[in-house]
Amino acid sequence: MNEHVFDDSCVPIEALRTRAFNMRWAEQAPDVIPLTAADPDFKIAPAIRDALISEVSTGVLSYGPAGGLPRFRESVARYLTTRKGACVEAGNVIAVNSAAAGLAMVAHQRLKSGDEAIVMDPVDFLFAHTVKSAGGVPIRWSVTRRGELDLDQLRALITPRTKMIAICNPHNPLGRCFTREELSSIGRIAVEHDLHLLSDEIWSEIVYAPMKFTSALSLDESIRARTTMVHGFSKSFGLAGLRIGYVTCSSVSEAKAMLERSEHPSTVDGASTLSQIAASAAYDSALDWLDAFLEHLKARRDQVTRTLRAIDGVEVDVPDATYVVFPKVSRPALLESESVEDAVARLREVERVAVVPGSPRWFGEGAKGHLRICFATSEGILTEGLRRVRRGLAHEHPR
Repeated sequence: MNEHVFDDSCVPIEALRTRAFNMRWAEQAPDVIPLTAADPDFKIAPAIRDALISEVSTGVLSYGPAGGLPRFRESVARYLTTRKGACVEAGNVIAVNSAAAGLAMVAHQRLKSGDEAIVMDPVDFLFAHTVKSAGGVPIRWSVTRRGELDLDQLRALITPRTKMIAICNPHNPLGRCFTREELSSIGRIAVEHDLHLLSDEIWSEIVYAPMKFTSALSLDESIRARTTMVHGFSKSFGLAGLRIGYVTCSSVSEAKAMLERSEHPSTVDGASTLSQIAASAAYDSALDWLDAFLEHLKARRDQVTRTLRAIDGVEVDVPDATYVVFPKVSRPALLESESVEDAVARLREVERVAVVPGSPRWFGEGAKGHLRICFATSEGILTEGLRRVRRGLAHEHPR
């Protein structure tokens, strides 16, 4: 019997109501169930907890090296080499204070004012946000949950000002995991046009069989040489509050140059050493917990898609990866003249369940007409949350 359990008793509701922010339990009314931000409702793996306790018990919390603790960089390199087939050394890795910070680091170092970066549409808002914060211009490339990638459109978007293609694999919010062939096609376009390739792989542990994940750093050398990968520990291991991630470059020399150009050596920026200890423990000692978590999530994925498909006016695909679904919602699920944003507000105010609208500000124009629902919770909580969603979209609420 698996020792790692993810049932209702393992969801620390009282702690979540005071500590889980970002549209989650601490920011909702007491009777609202949040299926919102992509953050698990469960406690962290015991191995991670024990590593944190052991580290704090020494009473020493000193500065760490600018690029990250040797233990952290070695754990990441070993994990990427053995589990992802990437050609990575410890020196390729830079510890950063979240995957979001990693995206910003890459954007600020790869782009100058007015440079263009191609980002997917829809995709998490941080892609466009970090490009803009670096003075760049995000150019949207349309992708869908199913079907072939429109590589002709991708090529047509490239101009003399284009400097980078940014991909999200697995994809948030579509739940699509791109194949090796698809990634190689994008990479070859980057090679042809001498562009940088940024690969956000923060969801790469949450991939459901038979789909297999391919890291951009495992592609052929010509593509790897221009690839920078960003990753983090908030999705797979629930360490959002520790703000820990990493940037992995194609070579030790490139990582050294990127580190020297950053604010890490000045100590203006950098990653917490305590967070790095937790992340190292995740890769070194918590992979069995992760495997059990993935098994639980697969059952919840099937539960949420089955429930949503039974609602008239709701279309949903089964995601290959991630623990979010992205259903398209139209009438009769929507009331007369009701937008998705209106429906989300109605679900929260009347049905007491919170979900995320597919608003352009969150995911781009390609998200219009959709909802995003997170299912990284227990079966019981998800059952009740989905009952409220179904009741609202099927208009079953008693008048």
